[in-house]
Parts: sequence; structure tokens; C-alpha cells
Amino acid sequence: MLSLGAILLQNLVTRVTDRVDETMDVAKRNAIAGAAIGLLLVTAYGLGVVATAVLLAQRHGTVPALFGLAGGFLLLALIVLAVVAMRNKRERELRRIRRQQLAARRDLMAAATTVAMKKPFAATAVALALGFLLAPKSRRDDD
Repeated sequence: MLSLGAILLQNLVTRVTDRVDETMDVAKRNAIAGAAIGLLLVTAYGLGVVATAVLLAQRHGTVPALFGLAGGFLLLALIVLAVVAMRNKRERELRRIRRQQLAARRDLMAAATTVAMKKPFAATAVALALGFLLAPKSRRDDD
């Protein structure tokens, strides 16, 4: 007869194994579906570009149509690149500001620890002030 601990451990292992198997099945299914959807989207995109090239070639000629499409895609790529660069710059700036805020909080904690060691009665006031100042802020601010 198994002990209660062994039964609970076996139950836990069985549950974890079932969860892992279930998660792996879902991940495999999603990967296969994603690959199929991606292939279909790339095919549709390619056919759309070809159809646009044929339409433009009928109206303006083959060479101007292909140069026009190439220029349009180049312009679109440059716009996407500029947007990504601006977002990355903004993210770097926000990370830098957060690091500075954390450094300031660490310095404040070190100063508070020094004061608390020297003046134990002031430690309560410092702890209350730190609790108020360092309380988690709402994440709802628009950065």
C-alpha cells in the first residue's frame, strides 16, 4: 500500500504530464495550422502582386509598371522601417527612465537603512514614508 505522500506525488506528476501532453498537442496543431495559413497568405500576396503588375503593364507598359511596383514596395518598406526605429527609440528611452527610477529608489533605501540603524525611532517614520513612496503604481498610465 502506498503512503499518502506517494499518492499525492503520483497524482501531481500525472496531472503535470497530462498538462504537458495537452499543451504539446495544441502547440503542434497550432504550428501546422500557422504554417498552412502562412503559405496561403504568401501565395495570395504573390498572386496579388502579379495581378497588379499585369494590370499596370496593360495600362502603362511592362517596365514602368514593374518600376512603379518596386518603388511602391521600397517606399512602404522605408515607412515600416522608420516606424520600427521610432518605437525602438521610445522603448530604449522608457527603459532608461525606469532604470534611473530604480536606481533612485535603491539609493533612497540605502539612505533609509543608514538612518534606521542610527535612529531606531525614526525608522518607523522612514518605513511609512518609503511604503508610501515605493508603493506599486498603477500600470494604466499612457507611456
